[in-house]
Amino acid sequence: MRRARRWDTGRFPALPGDHVSSPVPSRFDVVVIGGGASGALVAAHLVDGAAPPSVALVEAAPVVGEGVAYATRRAEHLLNVRAAGMSAFDDSPGDFVRFLRTLPEHAGEDPAVLGQRFMPRRVYARYLAAILDAAPPPLQRIADTAVDVAPVADGFEVELALGARLQARAVVLAVGNRAARLPLDPAAAAAVAPVDAWDYPAVAAIAPEADVCILGAGLSMVDVVLTLRANGHRGRIVSLSRRGLVPLPHAAPAPAAAIDIDRLRAMDLGARTRAVRALAASEVAAGRPWQGALDALRPHGQALWTSLDARAQARFLRHLVRHWDVHRHRIAPEVAAQLDAAMAAGQLERLAGHLVSIEPGARNAIAWRPRGGDAVRRFEADVVVNALGMDKRIDGGSGLPARLCARGLLRPGPHRMGAATVGEGVPLDAGGVPVPGLWTLGTLRIGDLWETIAMPELRGQARRVAGAVRAHLGP
Repeated sequence: MRRARRWDTGRFPALPGDHVSSPVPSRFDVVVIGGGASGALVAAHLVDGAAPPSVALVEAAPVVGEGVAYATRRAEHLLNVRAAGMSAFDDSPGDFVRFLRTLPEHAGEDPAVLGQRFMPRRVYARYLAAILDAAPPPLQRIADTAVDVAPVADGFEVELALGARLQARAVVLAVGNRAARLPLDPAAAAAVAPVDAWDYPAVAAIAPEADVCILGAGLSMVDVVLTLRANGHRGRIVSLSRRGLVPLPHAAPAPAAAIDIDRLRAMDLGARTRAVRALAASEVAAGRPWQGALDALRPHGQALWTSLDARAQARFLRHLVRHWDVHRHRIAPEVAAQLDAAMAAGQLERLAGHLVSIEPGARNAIAWRPRGGDAVRRFEADVVVNALGMDKRIDGGSGLPARLCARGLLRPGPHRMGAATVGEGVPLDAGGVPVPGLWTLGTLRIGDLWETIAMPELRGQARRVAGAVRAHLGP
């Protein structure tokens, strides 16, 4: 395989804070930035096999393999996929279940029964950590945060927050998720001090008698409600989102519906939507769960997205995305039962509308406009929780992706979501040229692939990125 061209470093301007002449204390073949699930798996694949490259895994968190999703220590936070579907490796589908059976609490359990359970996410974090613990010595963990990546003559220089600089022939950006910004102008948003739904200890510390406003109605909202209920919460809980739709539950295991995916891909967006709805209705009419229709689409999400033109993708994002999310990103039946109980008891109220303003004070005054209406309504809450999910934009604000956009190494992806990429996750620079020696996966590929953050996609991307990196490095 022909080696990719080297950087012409003169194409990229210096940025404030650059120190081109600084000595480089550490050299690696590969630096993987981010130690969540995607970064951990890329690193594990890179050092697996003969003559592995030297790899640095840069992650400030004390435990690698967690990221946002698996950093929770709360027992009530369950995986959204049964254990049988959560192997970290495409070629070993029963790997997670085999790991579970090594734990004292699951030793001797029937693997078929164990595979149908929705396990706590904190257990999955242990699984990913165990994978890395078994990695050979060429993998070095560095407890720090990468704040910049700059091209140099023989690869890249990675600047760390504590001052160290790493030189690498290749870099993998596995930066994971960043919380979405409040849908307010920057000055108004800066005046609000919401609790981050992904700050699990902060959510657990909310006083039981507090009235809570949760912005968002997706999986992060579900986590917050579960923790509040586990803590015996007595106050009012209000979820405010644009459509008021919440994730739907998984059904009992059943075969996926039969579907002609090539015929579906040939349809426009409207025809696809009607066809999927008809398929779900036919499943229900035949006495089978509607979930089988979505399960039939599950392996083809990326192909369905990339076969739409830009206008159709924009229409999907404007009109259908929330309906897709609540049907596609389903929750465990026992979790759905908790939500239903909270709503039936009047403890949890779902509001559908647009956030107008938040006036902080002794109690936060929240103004909102109901969906389809003009009149502004108001209510108060002691605590506001940001459960709006991930920020899909990489330009603007702070953080490494924004820095790399300013440097010209990244450009926003389609619909300003994630980063523009080609091939197995090679970013395009500001001029639209692939960046040799740089890769990304997971969240940063959402604009190009849409379905890119769940384990079936992440494990495949991690394996392919590692293979592409090793090919780039050569023998």
